[in-house]
Amino acid sequence: MYNKIMSDEYDEGINEYKNGHDFYKNSKTDKIWKVETPGQEGPYLFSFDQETIFDFWTDYPDKLTPEQIEIFKKENPVMAALK
Repeated sequence: MYNKIMSDEYDEGINEYKNGHDFYKNSKTDKIWKVETPGQEGPYLFSFDQETIFDFWTDYPDKLTPEQIEIFKKENPVMAALK
């Protein structure tokens, strides 16, 4: 059940449900998926590939590649400025 991928498109955004996580992005052109996990609140989770999930507060920028950092800064400038 959790390996099933379900996808919804709305306006410009996309939602995909995979492995118990809700991956979404506001635009088809975004490279970063925001991640919501049922029952878990607080962390700001995101993924580039829907496989590796990062927590902004504990992983950014140390666990990202230089390319991922640049993408994150471009798509999330307000969050990136917090660190």
